[in-house]
Amino acid sequence: MKQNKSLFEELKIYNEKGIYPLHMPGHKRRMTLSETSESCCFPDVIREKTFGNPMTYDFTEVSGTDDLHHPEGILLESMKRTAEVFGADKTRFLVNGSTSGNLIGISAICPLNGELIVARNCHRSVFHALEIRNITPHWLYPQYDEEFGILTDIDACQVEKLLEDYPESRGVVITSPTYEGVVSDIEAIADICHRHGIPLFVDEAHGAHFGLVESAGFPKSAIQCGADIAVQSAHKTLIGMTQTAFLHIKSDLVNEDTVDRFIDIYETSSPSYPLMISLDSCTEMILDSGEAVFSKWSGMLKRFDEKVRGLKHFKVMCHGRDNSSKHVFYDFDKSKLLVNCRDTHLDGGSLMKIMRDRFSFELEMSLSDNGLAMTGPGDEPGEILRFADAILELDREEELISEAGKENRCLGELSSKVLSERDMEMREEAVDNIDDRLDKSHDSNVDFRDRHGFNGHTDAYHELLSTKMEQSLTLQEATESSSECFSFPDAAGNISAEYIYCYPPGIPMVVPGEILTEKCIEMLGRMCDMGCKLHYTKSVEDTRDIMCVKKS
Repeated sequence: MKQNKSLFEELKIYNEKGIYPLHMPGHKRRMTLSETSESCCFPDVIREKTFGNPMTYDFTEVSGTDDLHHPEGILLESMKRTAEVFGADKTRFLVNGSTSGNLIGISAICPLNGELIVARNCHRSVFHALEIRNITPHWLYPQYDEEFGILTDIDACQVEKLLEDYPESRGVVITSPTYEGVVSDIEAIADICHRHGIPLFVDEAHGAHFGLVESAGFPKSAIQCGADIAVQSAHKTLIGMTQTAFLHIKSDLVNEDTVDRFIDIYETSSPSYPLMISLDSCTEMILDSGEAVFSKWSGMLKRFDEKVRGLKHFKVMCHGRDNSSKHVFYDFDKSKLLVNCRDTHLDGGSLMKIMRDRFSFELEMSLSDNGLAMTGPGDEPGEILRFADAILELDREEELISEAGKENRCLGELSSKVLSERDMEMREEAVDNIDDRLDKSHDSNVDFRDRHGFNGHTDAYHELLSTKMEQSLTLQEATESSSECFSFPDAAGNISAEYIYCYPPGIPMVVPGEILTEKCIEMLGRMCDMGCKLHYTKSVEDTRDIMCVKKS
């Protein structure tokens, strides 16, 4: 079958649309800018490496190129230099992403059939590691921020209690920062782990930029705070190419030879040299122009803050008037721009569509009442300020809608007086004909959302992630058992044989081996009712069926 277009042609067409990426990778596809470009402060050597045909540097392991699995030359030297920059005893380059790092790290600290304390909001790759090693997890449940409707940090006291309750646990596994940018108190958690004589593993995929340039104001890195192993995605918030990552070790509790053994198992035996070049380029950038790059990055975020202080209906977490003192979590990564729509007529998906169709911005993700924009070292300051202007413009429209509501006028009446025909069409389409949903007899948009259960998606998703369900079987036992299909109403009381999650962010809401409660089934049904697309590892997507362990 002949394709109409190749992948290259399709991506070229996408690039020509001029949609600005407020998502990963952190280089923002802008590393080939000319030396005269004001917005580029990457060193010449890095720009040179991104020019021309990448096949020029697509080597295999021959004399002079070294071997990632047995590094003795330039790769060993590069990784040592990177470890020094990041403050680790040892750093390994990963070309299978942080996913492979999570598999490697967890396998290295916990034996087969062992026990671990694990945060319930970890990425699915953490759960896959538990499954592969037949590890029994004891769940840490993150705290919850009601204002933004997101899971936040891990309470160190909860770590202490679980370690007392499960003394056979071989380590603690958490994610920090979260997808949204919330940071846990790594230092306190690491101290607790070390008092119990066990290592702390941190999935720091979204924090590769932490602790590198103090003046930039980003949080300290997990390694700086005492974590024994940390995995960072170089492509998310630095300038690595997609699927590049670092695995850092700084510990007397972790056997480096064991880590290397699992690297050999989980990482490809044919690592890409262009990907490794981009990992090495991250280190070069930090050493050669880190201060300039990070100064520019933090500067644009400060200017963004100043612009969004005037928001009345939208909120941006820890930016503008929403300063971090209002939240109970430990710390926050201000490179993340989490825009909350709860006090507007939009939800996160509507915001994402409007930003794409009307303002030519592509956000990282939307979930419930939030839209997430990711900034990075490759961002153009003018585009970040244009994003602030876009939010302000929508905020002004919300103010006019709110005023109209007070006079019992619907959005349709307002449109002819306030919004252009084109803007109104886009807005109506994005919010799924909101005119029909707006009740003319109520004067509050917040009241409208509450009456129609508009926040049910948010509440159901996070309630699921924070609901404690009994783990009857290990993940491996459940996934490898014979299974049968149950509809939602009939699934309660059965043992799940599969994962159920939203993607992004890829955090399982149901894991194999858990006994499904009536409340869990109710929450899943509510999410389906609100239009959330559920992903299953066995069942057909967008159904209301769950594969459960077959009863003997």
